[in-house]
Amino acid sequence: MDNPLLCIFCDNALGPDTKPEHILPNALGGRKTTRRVICSDCNNRFGSTIDDALAKQVEIIRNLLQLESGTGKPPPMLRNVQAGTEKVTFRNDGQPELVTPPFTVTERPDGTAEVAITVKTPEELRRFLPHIAARLRMSEDELVKQMEGGTGVVVERRPGEVHHHISFGKEDAIRSVAKSCLVLLATLVGNDAVKSDAFKEARTFVLTGSKEFNEKRVTIDSRPVPGVDDLIRVYGMFFNLIYVRSDSAGRVIGHFTLYNAISWQIVLAEAGGPAECKSGLVSNPLDPTSWSDAIADTVNIPFAWLDAADKGYELERARQRLISMAQYHHDESQQAEIARIVNDVCAKYGIKSDNDPIDPAHQEAIFNEITARLAAHAMHQPYEQRLTADQMKKLLKGESSE
Repeated sequence: MDNPLLCIFCDNALGPDTKPEHILPNALGGRKTTRRVICSDCNNRFGSTIDDALAKQVEIIRNLLQLESGTGKPPPMLRNVQAGTEKVTFRNDGQPELVTPPFTVTERPDGTAEVAITVKTPEELRRFLPHIAARLRMSEDELVKQMEGGTGVVVERRPGEVHHHISFGKEDAIRSVAKSCLVLLATLVGNDAVKSDAFKEARTFVLTGSKEFNEKRVTIDSRPVPGVDDLIRVYGMFFNLIYVRSDSAGRVIGHFTLYNAISWQIVLAEAGGPAECKSGLVSNPLDPTSWSDAIADTVNIPFAWLDAADKGYELERARQRLISMAQYHHDESQQAEIARIVNDVCAKYGIKSDNDPIDPAHQEAIFNEITARLAAHAMHQPYEQRLTADQMKKLLKGESSE
């Protein structure tokens, strides 16, 4: 009878019911999985601890660059972010929402009330009408009747300046990185090899952490990896890469590149590991369907380069890569905002798709509003549109308000 396949971090047997483990973490867009290296118990424990620690460090980048997970889930929301003097929440699609009550009621000395409503769509406005009516102690019909006879102002403005703090590393996140390297290696050389004494310190580091291992066997590396231009050409400017290689003495190095911005070198085994082996896994987080587990066959990263980590870490290299991320976000968000404004104005005039005709009588109004809103956006100025009583009436009924 064949010996059962065992988890590399414990002695649990693996089988067809074992939960699949993402070799490159799911949060980073990893798609390649295996049921033949880590048991379900370790998978669950790592997922809620060290993998979660790494995932939290990339939440801002994922939202800014709109990076899906490997399983296709949208980027995480960024809640209650300080934007100037206000707070905003960045939705999964990267769009900001002002963190404020949907409506406020201010009582006037003469017994009347001023209602300020902050909503994103006419549908949202109508959804809050019952609550506003209850606050004013009147029926919804009475509220609508009063609002139909009044006027309003629609204000569109950019949020204040946002300062994001991004930090990489810390022991728990590095434990997740080391785990990925060991799992990738196990898919190449087998579980028994990775369960050997040569990898005992690395396995212990993943399981429980170790200040000594983190200080002596982990090095942050700011060097661009050999073949970086080819990697960017095929897998995008923010590729993720895991590369594991050994020398003739069985010294095994794991190298993990995160978003082509920062890398870590980890000495998985100082000696006695499988000799002269190499494996790689690369992924494009902008398009998680683009990945390869055969990258070591086409991109040769010499062992000598892997073993000579950048002891004098150069902050400027990493800073420039983060700047390129910020520029990418700026360019993409600008295009998205232009499209949003154009689509919003066209929808007001009943134009739902590129195939819908534009009424010549509305062309000038459409052009003028798009121009005014784009100019206000470019100059960081609010755009205000006063609504007539007739427009208010149509808005409350869900009709076009042109």
